Amino acid sequence: MIEHNLGYLLAYRNKISNKLFGTAHLPAQGSKKGNALLSYMTGPFTRAPGEFFTDPHTNYWECFEIARLLSERGYAVDCINAGDATFLPRKSYAICIDVQKNLARFAGALPPSCKKVMHLTTSDGASQNAAERTRLDNLAARRGVHFAPTRREEESRNPVIADYLEGFGNDAVKKTYAKYHKEIYPIPLSVSQEFPFPNKKDFAAARMEFLWAGGGGAVLKGLDLVVEAFAAMPEFTLHMVGPAAFEKGFAACYAHELSLPNIKRYARPHIDVEGRIFIEHRPYEELANRCAAFIYPSASEGTSGAVVQGVHAGLIPLITPRTGLDSAVGGITLPDDPTVASIQAAVRTIAAMTPDTLRTMARQSWEFVRSHHTKETFSRAYGRFLDDIVKI
Repeated sequence: MIEHNLGYLLAYRNKISNKLFGTAHLPAQGSKKGNALLSYMTGPFTRAPGEFFTDPHTNYWECFEIARLLSERGYAVDCINAGDATFLPRKSYAICIDVQKNLARFAGALPPSCKKVMHLTTSDGASQNAAERTRLDNLAARRGVHFAPTRREEESRNPVIADYLEGFGNDAVKKTYAKYHKEIYPIPLSVSQEFPFPNKKDFAAARMEFLWAGGGGAVLKGLDLVVEAFAAMPEFTLHMVGPAAFEKGFAACYAHELSLPNIKRYARPHIDVEGRIFIEHRPYEELANRCAAFIYPSASEGTSGAVVQGVHAGLIPLITPRTGLDSAVGGITLPDDPTVASIQAAVRTIAAMTPDTLRTMARQSWEFVRSHHTKETFSRAYGRFLDDIVKI
């Protein structure tokens, strides 16, 4: 009861502080060693017991977990939103962790002894912007339409300023930061909901249906290519989940394809108070069990949470290296410059496999994410990272 009441008190204090000053706070546990600044998001610190986010993105939990791990190690944590362009440090912070936005701006206000950390959640900004531009140019060449970039990343000197780089991604993602000549401490992306393996899944039927799910940026994430591929393969069904399929320009460009009976759209998924994911009021696993594979030819990610979530639900990944998962996840690897034809070939490869082969592939991928992408693996890795830099 005491901890419950303290949770309410801290949450409401942070609600007020966040509204007035754009900051939230998590006190140090035990003997205080110093102060830490976390430039990420304040929302997770303003939730009272029983309150929850309906968006299943993993960053809400990960942000709070980073602060909790700092607090557990004796650091009082001040948190701001990474997009806050007005905040300047006024305390003597021992550690500053920033999500790719503010280190260069903070540098002059932080003490020389402060350990400056950049938490990588995407590919390098310049690389992602170039990748989106290439995808948009390819779309213009195919369809004669010209879209403005929707997922432009800020390009800054933050990786240069940082003492440490840590975060998500496989070798393909890490190569986008190679020009900074700094080691990247690997942190595995977590997952919103874990599922038991679907042993009773009918893979004979599922091999004819495929799932794409993701946030904004339809062209960057290859949804245009996927829609074109399935429009020419009416024997296969494509299920699309999330806001990308509803983007105004994209929806207008692909109005005909989106009206086809084998191409279906669903709104952004949401989670309930118990952390279960729903797609338009149906459990996530209900749709996942209809499909054999998760198809996601993205041009740039840190690590795709949508893919990790799909594989946790028993789907075989059909993904590009830039999706950010290690190749050991299995499935089928699409080229980083996929075409409509290469996507169709991957789909037909899945459809030609026996149900037993598909079950084995799905199980291998499921076992990989169960051992590499969970809340526990994130927490262990980030705790080790903090212990390492505190000792230096």
